[in-house]
Amino acid sequence: MRKLKVAQLKPGMVFDAPVYIDPNNILVQAKQELSQKDIDRLKKWGIEEVETSGQLVQEAKSGPSSNFDTKEEPTPVSASFSAEALRLHSEYEQLRKTRNQFRNRLAEYGKTLEQNWKLLNEKKQFDNQSVLKISQALVEDIFTVPLIIIAARYNYVSSNPMIAHAVHAACYGIHLGKALNFSRPRLQEVCLSLLLMDSGMTRLPMDLYTTKKDLEDQEKNAIRTHPLIGYKMLLNDARVKASLAVVALQHQESFNGKGYPQGLSGGQIDVMARIARIVDTYSAQLEERPYREAKLPYDAMKNLLSLGTEQYDPKLLRAFLGCMGMYPLGSLIELSTGQIGLVVGANAEKPLRPVLRLMRDEKQLPYSGLSFLDLMEYTQVYIVRAISEKESGVDLEQEM
Repeated sequence: MRKLKVAQLKPGMVFDAPVYIDPNNILVQAKQELSQKDIDRLKKWGIEEVETSGQLVQEAKSGPSSNFDTKEEPTPVSASFSAEALRLHSEYEQLRKTRNQFRNRLAEYGKTLEQNWKLLNEKKQFDNQSVLKISQALVEDIFTVPLIIIAARYNYVSSNPMIAHAVHAACYGIHLGKALNFSRPRLQEVCLSLLLMDSGMTRLPMDLYTTKKDLEDQEKNAIRTHPLIGYKMLLNDARVKASLAVVALQHQESFNGKGYPQGLSGGQIDVMARIARIVDTYSAQLEERPYREAKLPYDAMKNLLSLGTEQYDPKLLRAFLGCMGMYPLGSLIELSTGQIGLVVGANAEKPLRPVLRLMRDEKQLPYSGLSFLDLMEYTQVYIVRAISEKESGVDLEQEM
């Protein structure tokens, strides 16, 4: 690799290999034209040298003409060096280093929770201390590596879909509670209550959860009993304190008073149950069901917002949108430039302008290193649509 002085860089230069800010951050890809904005950002951040193993294959532009094809096509954008992009780069490195250990821990959390749900259903000795330890560990995981929230969705938790759902919802609940500045002990309570909120479902036939057909009225009425069943189970059999068991009782209540089982509204609903209502609905939409495919995170968030204050506390919903984004963390998106990115950072003030890790260039080729893009820096670039892994050609389990 050879050093290049930033002072010697000119707009229009093209190199036949990537130009790097440092070993982990790409300025421009191979055969991508250097722009004045690239150079200005380097100067803004006090970067005096970049490096490349390539050779200059196109000189700086001398005038308005260019050797490039003059078709009016979007110009691919290069990496960002905003404070937010650099912070998220560091957090993403943490994610990559710890995700294998986290994958193993998630499976252990699922196994322990499933064992205790079984004990609870059979009215045997419920080990609430082991479930509390899961809550403590999950909170610590998300505090230590905030972007682990992205990996949680793609990793195996349990073959029991209710257990997997409980853990996923708990992760999103911690993330929301963290955005609300809850203390760690408070977040552990949020997590514990979410892990146990659907425990009443264990007393109902599993077919009600896994059926591919529309439920009969009698079956729907049976499902509507699970909050009260779970509340009584947690109080009487699991020795969970009432302030946490109430989440099982109230997590299907709606902010407008049209939920169940009590028809509570607004502040009558415990704040943790109001959090549960949001993250329960959101995470359920991301999960495949026998009667439907999993929804994209963008569609799940859009559905939440469309119901708005009818079902959800508006302040909490606004906070959830702020910490997740309109294209929520973990979403794959296509840019107006043709590039594909993974959403790794949300902008609370502008939820349509997230920070991305660039996964594919405009030719749908993988990037050779980590490259991040803060859409707050590139106002001319916009998100065209949310896409699935299949559409994008990105295997997040392997490429994250």
